[in-house]
Amino acid sequence: MPIFLKQKYSIIFFYCVLFVILCQDSSDGYGYKRNEDPIIAVFKSVIFYGKQDDWERVNTDINIISDRLDDVKNIFAVDLRSGLNTSLSQHNLQKVIKVMANLVFLSIKEKHYWNISEGLRMFTRAKVRLRLADEYYTLLLSGNVRRYDKLNGTDFHEEIFNKFREAGNALGSIGFLGAGAVSPRLKDFEVATKEIEQKLLTVFPYFESGKEITD
Repeated sequence: MPIFLKQKYSIIFFYCVLFVILCQDSSDGYGYKRNEDPIIAVFKSVIFYGKQDDWERVNTDINIISDRLDDVKNIFAVDLRSGLNTSLSQHNLQKVIKVMANLVFLSIKEKHYWNISEGLRMFTRAKVRLRLADEYYTLLLSGNVRRYDKLNGTDFHEEIFNKFREAGNALGSIGFLGAGAVSPRLKDFEVATKEIEQKLLTVFPYFESGKEITD
């Protein structure tokens, strides 16, 4: 193989490796590895230790995500802390779980909010946010949605699953070293994510949602 071709392929390989490293660093720097997000870990822990009446551990774990409670209050003007504190003082696990589920919903909405606010311009960051929103739904809320479907003859779980896929497609693509890039479709992302949120509010009508979702 001619020397100049070897040099060309060496340069291409170098940039491919650099691209993967940069994307990995950006992803880990913004979010968490799969199943390690604090909301997911604390939600599961609250259920586990609440069933054992270990309320000291439940309180300790919830304190880990106090910043998340502040975030949703600042963005959506929804104060979950007072209801959560009352439920904790009463050792009422069902109410605690309901407030935690409400936090999960608002955290999903928060991911969508920031992506829309940025106009989907930061592809890697937008993708990480959407991946986390999808995980919140799949790991923490989808079981109740499937039960709702069985009771009401609906197909919300499948519809929400498809809307997450549509939202992912709307992010576009950065292509490969700039080639084949696809521009994001902000309007399509907004429509898909609003439908996700609206279906969740139908299943969980007791959720506080902040600003109303308009069609």
